[in-house]
Amino acid sequence: MLIRITTVSALALTMMGCNPVTKSGMEARKQAMSRMDQANASMTRKQAAGAFETGQLDKARKLITESIERYPDHAESWALLGRVLMEQTHLDQAVLAMNKAIELEPGHAPTHYFLGVIHERWSKDHRAAECYEAAFEAEPHRAQYLMAAAESRVATGDVSGARSLIEDNLDRFEHHAAMQHLLAHISMLEGDATAAALRCEEARLLAPEDESIARDLCRMRFRTGDWAGCLDAIDDWQQRFGQRDAMLEHVQARCLVLVRRDNEARATYRTLCKQDPENVTYWRERGMLAWAQEDWDTLATCATQLMSLRPGMYESALLQAVSARAAGAVGKARALLEDLVVAHPDRSKAWALLASIRSGAGDLTGAEKARQIAVKCDPSLADLPRVTGVFGTQGH
Repeated sequence: MLIRITTVSALALTMMGCNPVTKSGMEARKQAMSRMDQANASMTRKQAAGAFETGQLDKARKLITESIERYPDHAESWALLGRVLMEQTHLDQAVLAMNKAIELEPGHAPTHYFLGVIHERWSKDHRAAECYEAAFEAEPHRAQYLMAAAESRVATGDVSGARSLIEDNLDRFEHHAAMQHLLAHISMLEGDATAAALRCEEARLLAPEDESIARDLCRMRFRTGDWAGCLDAIDDWQQRFGQRDAMLEHVQARCLVLVRRDNEARATYRTLCKQDPENVTYWRERGMLAWAQEDWDTLATCATQLMSLRPGMYESALLQAVSARAAGAVGKARALLEDLVVAHPDRSKAWALLASIRSGAGDLTGAEKARQIAVKCDPSLADLPRVTGVFGTQGH
């Protein structure tokens, strides 16, 4: 009896095995396999992401490729492959991977953003702006996407469009320091230094520890003509961040001249020239200050240095002439100036100084001609004593 039961059972099992699989059964099996592929692909993708975050790019690329082979319909996998390829500088392949990610998930904001980064590297600023704006449209809470879109519009020359893009969304980011900072730069590009300084001051209040904002506030106050305010901002910088850099030292020197703190300015220029003896701008401005102070020794040093660094520059010859005249070498000064006004016929100081020298030599006709040209170049010199007095030296 036991043998019979076993035989019947075996026969029943055999008959069951011969039954064809139904369509619904095949679909269930397919779905089960798909779920298994997705699970395995997800695990591999997480491993790839970990490798990417730790800089193991080759490993990350191998793992994410395996993940895509198991389950090719996941946008995140293609997006990660694009990031890996991007970091490996395979930009063409990265774009293909990212486009595939967007095809699978059109609203995948990070992929739009990194596509923008690639197009920006290729100097395709219009395309970059489109990508950044698509990223922001997908995730409108991300300030990074809005700023990237605005900056790309600036790069295309659409400064007003950049402003509008930010201002239309500013209610979300009103207290975002970097956004206010960017608006300050946009105002500067539009030629509105006052608005730029106000925006930068607001950014400064929102992010008092941000060195770049603090530095730009100094520059923007200078551009508005707020010399005293600029000096205050520089003092604030020094108290908060320590030693000033060369740019701030230079701005400070200019402000000190403009508020008539000449002795402090002279000391600052001396430091700048010592730190960077090849900087033509420092020597030129130091020389002009020395002229105003009638500090002939310093002026002679500046003139010599400028002539060595940039012999063809207008101020190089001008300060050589002023130095020669101060030393009593009037003939040399006149020769230098006669050549200078030929090379630079529209520069008022050279003509004004030449007018004074010609007058002192008794060449009244030549002096009057030089004076008229000086006034034409700079109408503020219409008063004759200004031409012969302000630009004259040591009574000559």
